[in-house]
Amino acid sequence: MAKRGEVLVARRKLGFGADGKAEHFVVVQSDQLQNLETVLVAPLDLDDDALYAGDPLVVHVSPKEAGAKQPHVVLGYLLSAALLDRFEPSHVSKLSASSMAKVDAMLRFVFDVP
Repeated sequence: MAKRGEVLVARRKLGFGADGKAEHFVVVQSDQLQNLETVLVAPLDLDDDALYAGDPLVVHVSPKEAGAKQPHVVLGYLLSAALLDRFEPSHVSKLSASSMAKVDAMLRFVFDVP
């Protein structure tokens, strides 16, 4: 079971991160969908100022929120559905309410939802 805002680590590569690096994803689906075998997630990437500065399609999160040693960004435009068994059984962190509100705003922008 994965809850909205939790950061999960993929057990095996899902195709986003570099080889040999753990891939972190944030759960973006509603908690009302917890009984599904799949989960809707957005990948996290290392926060590279040169690459992501001013990008409206990312949300910057702290190392603590990302469950990592460095700041990350949520890449909401790369949403993916994946089977829950592709992730470690427990989450490594959780985004703050403030960061999830920014993710929600970014997703509304991406999908043109008022």
